[in-house]
Amino acid sequence: MIKAIQAIQNIKKNPQSNFLLVGDNDFLYIYIKNLIKKSNTDSLESITFDCSDKASVQDDILNSLSAIDLFQSKKIIIIKNINKISKKNKDLFINALSNNENSNIIICTDSSFLGFDYKSKKNFIKSQFVNDITPFFNVIDITVPFESEMGKWITVFSSDFDFPISNKIANNLIEIFGNNFSAIYNEISKLSVLAESVEDINEDWLDSFYDWKKNKQIWELNYAICDKDVDKVMSSGISILNQFGLLYVLNSFFTIFEALFFTKINNGTITDFSRNNLRGKIITKIPSSSENYTLEEIERGINLLAGLDKKIKTRNIINESEFTNLVTQIYRYE
Repeated sequence: MIKAIQAIQNIKKNPQSNFLLVGDNDFLYIYIKNLIKKSNTDSLESITFDCSDKASVQDDILNSLSAIDLFQSKKIIIIKNINKISKKNKDLFINALSNNENSNIIICTDSSFLGFDYKSKKNFIKSQFVNDITPFFNVIDITVPFESEMGKWITVFSSDFDFPISNKIANNLIEIFGNNFSAIYNEISKLSVLAESVEDINEDWLDSFYDWKKNKQIWELNYAICDKDVDKVMSSGISILNQFGLLYVLNSFFTIFEALFFTKINNGTITDFSRNNLRGKIITKIPSSSENYTLEEIERGINLLAGLDKKIKTRNIINESEFTNLVTQIYRYE
């Protein structure tokens, strides 16, 4: 099993192999599937089955795998959720997949979460059946990668659009979007259309994009909260609330404080729950930042945020005054 980033060149060199995609990242599934299709010089018809559907679908899949017609054109057979094959069909599927006379290209997916072996530091396939069929495939790991790999993915995506991305822009994309493939891919696509070359991209130009500017400002606020930089919290927060509203600021504030709280009570270890609510490199900053706050400060901050949230929804207030008062109370000892 190899990582998706390593599989790209292999697919381009030998696109007529059979592939087993294992992992839960929908974007990587679509990207790799489309790469296999595009890399085949012949325009092949594709048929998609899903083993999660009704039982009769598995009979249809077996018929497609077993059917050999010399006069029939080659197809790409996509079988999603291969791990959900019924027990009674497992041996039949193994026999069908091992049939060397089948000239179709077969793409199977196991979209369940992979296990992780801390000793070898590698992912592993949980399903025994999927492990049993791996000899018939090139096995590709399509789990969400670490952010340290995203620089390589940005190079791959930028080459797709023939639009080289500088290290500075790549780092900006990672800082803002983390390992959100879809957001990064779409942003590069947009940059390639709107800028004639990478030299045309500068901070002023990037700030003209509403979403980019919005995310960049939130990223700056989040870092200021983590660093306990009260002046920066105040200036960033006021700038954001004037553009997007006080509730937007409070939601971001609460997400960081919630992550700090759970990390604090877990002895500096960030929880999966917190990871799901955060994005970007701020995730890696939470454990060390939890040391900047006492548990009492975090709890007081959460209570103050909840109180202001309720106040916003029940009465008319002056947003900037309320936010200034909030920050003053949270950081009253600073």
